[in-house]
Amino acid sequence: MARTKEFDCDRALESALRVFWRKGYEATSIQDLVDATGVNRASLYETFGTKRKLFRKALDRFAGSKHNVAQATAGMEPGMARIRAALELAAAQTVKDGRGCMIVNAIVERAGQDREMRRIGARTRARLEEFFAGSLAEAERRGEIRRGQDPTALARFLTNALFGLRVVAKTGAEAEEIRAIVRTTLERIAER
Repeated sequence: MARTKEFDCDRALESALRVFWRKGYEATSIQDLVDATGVNRASLYETFGTKRKLFRKALDRFAGSKHNVAQATAGMEPGMARIRAALELAAAQTVKDGRGCMIVNAIVERAGQDREMRRIGARTRARLEEFFAGSLAEAERRGEIRRGQDPTALARFLTNALFGLRVVAKTGAEAEEIRAIVRTTLERIAER
């Protein structure tokens, strides 16, 4: 007869996410995960597999959270308002939480030696570019930005700015510096 789990898998995954987010993949030990989740080593392995698999599950959970600017602004009208909201949300998260973005942190830490992380980074970047490209197309249609600009280049510029905001969180930048980055980015996009 199979034993039932004596812990909440969802709560354990959330605890593991917080450890990985704070310490990164390499610096997080299995013992750190045991301590944070309250789940013994054998049960962690049995439930989640390897540390790497647990990390991936934590990344997937993070990607579906309120930190995903495309999801967080999904109910908004596309165009400059949605672009502004996405950047301001990223800025607010950056000011509030110096850990930065878990996914961007993982890309910076792991993509150089981990092909899977490089693919995750490329997918994340492509999704953000697609999100910004759609909003830029609507902004151009509405006359909110100058016509004839390269939408792909602008979407990449905005994606880079958003990634940069996430990284700058790790440097302890002040709130006004972060807001200035957002203002300047929006001014460059909206220049006519």
